[in-house]
Amino acid sequence: MDEVQVFSLNAHAAYACRHAGACCTEGWSIPVEARTWPLVRTDWLLPDDTGACPEYDRPSGLCRIHRDHGHTLLPESCQQFPRRALLDARGTSVALSHYCPTAAALLLDGTEPLTVVTSPAAFPPARSYEGLDATGEWPPSLRPDVLFDAPSFARWERYLVETIGRSDADPLVALHRAAATAERLRRWTVEAAPLPEWVEGQLEDASLDASADVDARYVPFTQSEAWATVCATVPPGLECPALPADIAGADAQWVKPVWRAHARRVNRYLGATAFASWTAYQSRGIRTQVAELYTTLTVLRVECARACFAAERTLDRALLTEAVRASDLLLVHLADRQALMAWLGKVE
Repeated sequence: MDEVQVFSLNAHAAYACRHAGACCTEGWSIPVEARTWPLVRTDWLLPDDTGACPEYDRPSGLCRIHRDHGHTLLPESCQQFPRRALLDARGTSVALSHYCPTAAALLLDGTEPLTVVTSPAAFPPARSYEGLDATGEWPPSLRPDVLFDAPSFARWERYLVETIGRSDADPLVALHRAAATAERLRRWTVEAAPLPEWVEGQLEDASLDASADVDARYVPFTQSEAWATVCATVPPGLECPALPADIAGADAQWVKPVWRAHARRVNRYLGATAFASWTAYQSRGIRTQVAELYTTLTVLRVECARACFAAERTLDRALLTEAVRASDLLLVHLADRQALMAWLGKVE
């Protein structure tokens, strides 16, 4: 049997845990599989009052199971995090949750232009990857009545990653360009050209295009209220932290004056969000993908203001990293996907 192709972002291709301890102290309850049970004698690893896993050795920053027995005896959740895979006809695309400080640093501090690479060293094809399994499913939708073919979708995904992720422009300008390109792609008809030719032609022509104004359909995803809408999807029992009362004032004082200076890192985060997108398979078209990118930018901007308010200082690299981590915590780990897709999908 041929090996499945594995893809990742080049920024994450050399990922390895740096033992920052974030995932081990977040307060998550970890289910224990049969292979690990003899080591811990419990079905769940429950956090202590500080949020730390009982197997986390705080002085060394190491997991006792990993340290003493190896990676293969870790609970499955711990083996997978921060990996978040998409399995489809093309192979296995491995994204990383940027709640992981190492993943966030690799992305935001990377200097090479963002792109998708094949056979990354960090993600060997022999290991298992959990995530959204779309093998055997139809390709994602271009619009509600038209499906992509696999190569055309891969080309659209790469366009989003590279066009947004390599931009030094204001992040909204980068997203406006993606939104305008999405509308061009959606105009495809059978009479126009074979779909792969149409997609390639539109993306090549759109490479230098920039829309001056956001399409009105995306305005709800650019407003600060979008953060609250995402939080409203968080299931009961999980916590979506409250914002400072004057979040707008915090943004005006500590974020807005320097926002443009952080455009490169912000755009790399947005471009990374477009890779291995579950939304592509959970939605009825590419407008929903674009809406998710606008929402991600809005959530990030709010989290930047929150981080600056807490630190009482202007947005810098460290605070931006914390905001990226908080954004992925909300969007990837806390928000209910079905509810989030229902809201984003209204754009179709």
